[in-house]
Amino acid sequence: MTMIRLLILTLGLFGCLTAPAFSQIGTQGGPMDITAEHLEVFDAERRAVFSGDVDAAQGESNLRSDRLEVFFSARAGSSASTGSSWGEVDRVIATGEVFYITPSERARGDRAVYQLTTETIVMTGNVTLNRGRDVITGQCLSVDLANGTSQVNAPSCTGEAGSASTSSSNGGRVRAVFFPSSSENDADDDDVSGEDADG
Repeated sequence: MTMIRLLILTLGLFGCLTAPAFSQIGTQGGPMDITAEHLEVFDAERRAVFSGDVDAAQGESNLRSDRLEVFFSARAGSSASTGSSWGEVDRVIATGEVFYITPSERARGDRAVYQLTTETIVMTGNVTLNRGRDVITGQCLSVDLANGTSQVNAPSCTGEAGSASTSSSNGGRVRAVFFPSSSENDADDDDVSGEDADG
C-alpha cells in the first residue's frame, strides 16, 4: 500500500513556512515527519487531513492515530485563500486509536490535541499512561512540552483553546499501579536470605 510522506519543515505544498511554524510534539524540536495512507488538503480552511495508519514523528517522539488534522493560521498580510496564505501551525488533532510515544512513556487514548500556543498535548477518552511497568489510567492526560510535566484528569483538560472543561475530562478517578524497582526487590530478598541463615 502506498504511503504519503510529508515533512512539515519544507511544506512546499502549503507555501514557505518559517521556523515558528514547527509543531513541537517532542521536546527536541526539528521538523515533524508525517506518514499516512491518504492526504486531503483544504486550501480555504488552511487544513490538511491525514488518514490511515498515521505516524507523526519528531525527534524521538511519535503521535500515531487513525486520522490526523493539521490546522494552520493565516499568513500575516495575506488575503489569499490558496496555499500561499498558510502561516504557522496552529493545532494538530489526532483521532481514532491514538498513541503518544516517547523514550520514557507511552500513552493511549481516543483523541489528542496539540495546541501550539500553549505547547501542550491533551489526550482524552480512556487514557492509559505506561512508564516502564507502572500504569496510570484516567479520562484525560495533559502533557506540558515546555516544562516536561504531565497531569492526569487535570482541572481544565479539553485541549481546545478557549473551550470550557468537559464533564468527561473531570469525571471518574485516577488509578495508578506502581511496581518497586528490581534493586528494592533484590534488597528484600537479601534480607530474607540473611534471616533464614541466622535462624
